[in-house]
Amino acid sequence: MKFKLIYSGELKINPKKRSKHINEIRKVLSPQLKRLTEITPYSIIKEKLMKNERGVRCIGGVKYFPIITPELNLLAELDIQILHPELLETPRADIDNRLKTLMDALKRPQSSHEVCDDNKGKMMYTLLDDDHMVKGLSINTTHLLSSDYKDGTHPDDYKLLVIITVAIKASKGTPDNLAVIV
Repeated sequence: MKFKLIYSGELKINPKKRSKHINEIRKVLSPQLKRLTEITPYSIIKEKLMKNERGVRCIGGVKYFPIITPELNLLAELDIQILHPELLETPRADIDNRLKTLMDALKRPQSSHEVCDDNKGKMMYTLLDDDHMVKGLSINTTHLLSSDYKDGTHPDDYKLLVIITVAIKASKGTPDNLAVIV
């Protein structure tokens, strides 16, 4: 099964307040993932993992609900499209560090140091329990021609459009995950 996540905004290379920036990206993706779990056949993920909060992780006072988890023997293949207003082959085209920021935002925090206080008591949906749940990864970049994404004066100060196609795979087929891997 495949679905897409959309992120429009900054994807900073090396932000000063890293956990805050990653949290801002998670805030954009969380409602999309919540909506996904309300749609058949993906609703089975929520049904199986929310039962007794089996898939919920509480970290730093925030409840995280990852979609791709070891509890359901799920893995993800990611095809990431990064559309940017900058010119290619410039020093600002730092794909590897942007990808690290994005991958950190796709997974739940691993410790309370990665949690922002403004989410205390909330439920946040994340794509991945951990980035080791990624089975395959491809990245493509291209120019973004829209005038809505104006270039800033600092390398990190402009918006990108990121389209993430997620293909759910199973490490092992089980009755719990059959509906979402077919």
